[in-house]
Amino acid sequence: MAIGYLEQVPFLRNMKILKKYATYLYAAEFQVDATLWLMLSAVVAAFAGILAWFITKEIIGFEQHLQLGVLIFIVSLDLMIGYPYLKAQERVDMIEEALPDALRQIADTLKAGGTYEYALREVANAEYGPLRKEMNEILRKLEEGQNFENSIKSLYYNVDSRLVKRTTMIIIDSVAAGAGLTSILEEIAEDVRAIHRINRERKTKTVMQTIFMFTAGGIIAPIIFGFTSTIAGILTSAPASIVSEAIREASLHSIEVIQNSIQFYLFVEVFFTSLMISLIREGRFTKSIIYFPILLLMAYLSYILAKIGSSAIVGGVK
Repeated sequence: MAIGYLEQVPFLRNMKILKKYATYLYAAEFQVDATLWLMLSAVVAAFAGILAWFITKEIIGFEQHLQLGVLIFIVSLDLMIGYPYLKAQERVDMIEEALPDALRQIADTLKAGGTYEYALREVANAEYGPLRKEMNEILRKLEEGQNFENSIKSLYYNVDSRLVKRTTMIIIDSVAAGAGLTSILEEIAEDVRAIHRINRERKTKTVMQTIFMFTAGGIIAPIIFGFTSTIAGILTSAPASIVSEAIREASLHSIEVIQNSIQFYLFVEVFFTSLMISLIREGRFTKSIIYFPILLLMAYLSYILAKIGSSAIVGGVK
């Protein structure tokens, strides 16, 4: 797999995270260099942020236009960078889902007297989604004269899945040891199917917890902080006829510090909430890249609406 410009820059060439991201682009079938995609993501996100800032400041006249522009920039950047990862994980999930049936079909074909190549060709001709492409790659290597072990290793390297890698190594070791591959494939198929059943049950059982964290982190907490920000603004403000100008400026500065602190806390709260949801529902932190932009946008909009609503109710200053 060519990484392109990544290999031409010594500093970037040694960064494992960029190499890993390049594999996500490859798995998602994005025909673009990793560094170019990251640069494009930054440019698109910056354009979206500047556009949001301009509209909210010049057209709408919104007071917190800078914060909204930064928010749109962060959300857009996260979505642009996370989309290839999301597509790559979707491909892995589809391969893992089709793997038990494919292994069962290979075992049945071998049991009927077919060869490895014939069994793989049967799977490649079936409708197994992305797994069909990987099987065609294995067949191509077999036709080029490579042995079964080296051919099936392409599945090991092309699919970033612990389940697929372990399955591949078990098959390779079984063939090398001369064991009965048919029974082993049937057992692996049952184990993989059981793992998927457990994952589905975990997602089903954690629906209520996920909804609670989405509601608490993305709606309830921001609304509370919106009301808190308005009340703090009222308590720290005073008419110019009562206090001096210096005290009034100090009060306004205090209001700004409180509001900025609340907004920073919202960002941190949303970040850790997305990590918790990802760990509980998916079993891994990396999936938080899916939940973070949604939660962040929900939280900030809830905060702004609560602040506007509470200001209208209590007569506070925006």
